[in-house]
Amino acid sequence: MAVVPLSTEDAQRYQCSYCGCDITLRLKCASCNDFDLCLHCFSSGATAGSHKPDHPYQLIDEGSFPLLTMDWGAIEEVLLLDAVEQDGLGNWDDIAAHVVTKTAKESKDHYNGLYVNGIIGEGNLATVASNCSACGLITGTIPPTNHEAVLSNQGGEVPPSPPHYTPARLEHPEQMELGYMPYRDDFEREYDNNAEAVISEMSFAADDDDIEKALKLAHVDMYNRRMAERERRKRMAHQHNLIAGKQKLSTIKKRMSKEEKELGGRYHQFARLMEPEKYEAFIQSLKKEKQLKHRIKELMRYRRNGITKLDECSEFDLLRPQQDKTTEKQDLDTTRSSNGKDAGEQELSLAPGFSLLSLAERKLCNSVAMKPNGYLHVKAEVLKSSALRRIGYVVQPKLPAMLTSEHRQKLGRYMTTCGWLC
Repeated sequence: MAVVPLSTEDAQRYQCSYCGCDITLRLKCASCNDFDLCLHCFSSGATAGSHKPDHPYQLIDEGSFPLLTMDWGAIEEVLLLDAVEQDGLGNWDDIAAHVVTKTAKESKDHYNGLYVNGIIGEGNLATVASNCSACGLITGTIPPTNHEAVLSNQGGEVPPSPPHYTPARLEHPEQMELGYMPYRDDFEREYDNNAEAVISEMSFAADDDDIEKALKLAHVDMYNRRMAERERRKRMAHQHNLIAGKQKLSTIKKRMSKEEKELGGRYHQFARLMEPEKYEAFIQSLKKEKQLKHRIKELMRYRRNGITKLDECSEFDLLRPQQDKTTEKQDLDTTRSSNGKDAGEQELSLAPGFSLLSLAERKLCNSVAMKPNGYLHVKAEVLKSSALRRIGYVVQPKLPAMLTSEHRQKLGRYMTTCGWLC
């Protein structure tokens, strides 16, 4: 059965017909038309007009009796619920002005104590959870409510609410740059900023069928999951001091060694899976592992050089810089030589006619620094003169003037080996 709440005007419209004061608990005369008395005037035997003290009466209470607690009347409970619906949960000053007889703190404590964390609130939350489970939106066992936990423990206090993080101390320019509002602990643009669009235009109606209800509850579940992910990310940012000013971040980075900065940058994605203390221990263990590997590598180098005693290590370390310089110089010379050879081969491979050369001819061209087209021209001249000499003509091949005597000898030896020159 629907309960029709009384408005403020309904609660205060009755006045004592004798003294004129506002009354909620009134005595209505059953003989006189529209005649009401307050308790004080009735006990005094007030008489006015045709009304006599011996007339029959009715005791009518408009809501002053206690309903859930002794210090809150029924009409105050109705006004509180009506104010929460009109002004919104959390606007306790406006709610207290609507209730009139209670302060903002009293209204907040009473509402949270009964309608959120009390028997009424937890009973409604359990009903919603069971409905969602019946629709297939929630799987697994529903954890017991705070009230059930207290009853099972035969009394005790309700478990505390989740921890509240103190606002980050940021300068105003930094707040503007981050879009962060410290006292609300919110960002102008949150993670998954359009998550509210899922339920922004949704409403439940009495004529919704089971499929429509299940669909709407599914949207609510999607919204709750996205809000939980947003809160998880914000909680992680608070725990790891990611919401901090530049000066504080700079101070934290200065305390870190170069090795810690490198490890932190490489493994920072694991921070979301750990508490700050465990993540710090994880980074320190990686640092220790790197140091041990470096030490093992040094000991293995000592062993390769025939050192078996720690006293000999210091002498080896003193001679090591000179040896390193000699080795570095040899490596540099080798690198320059190989780089020059590689550069020459690479340049030769890009020249026209390279694909027409055999592997031996490519090596020959690289050794005498000759382009593939120039070598092919020399080869053609040599083959032509060789063919003419075989039929009786005496012809000398025309070779490029740029070839040195050493290069001419290399070309001659190669072509004689191939049988092109007699």
